[in-house]
Amino acid sequence: MEKEKKSSKSRLLRIAVFLFVIYIAYSIVMQQLEIQQRKSALEDIQLQCQEQEEANQEIERLLAMSTDKDYIERIAREKLGYAYPDEKVYIDSSKN
Repeated sequence: MEKEKKSSKSRLLRIAVFLFVIYIAYSIVMQQLEIQQRKSALEDIQLQCQEQEEANQEIERLLAMSTDKDYIERIAREKLGYAYPDEKVYIDSSKN
């Protein structure tokens, strides 16, 4: 009878250890999947950050140019159609 109790206890202990090992393995796999997902999200965010920094540099360059007299004159001529009072502007209508 004692032998049956010991074998029953050892069998329960083996099952418990086996279930614990399965739980640990499952936890490790799930954590690895989460790590991969977060790495991917981090790479996406870093790419967005780099693109935004490049856009900011372009805006800063344009702001620095906005104080340049030649830049202001070019924009006034090209975009706004301004000219000096004594200047004659000819427009090419052929547009080939």
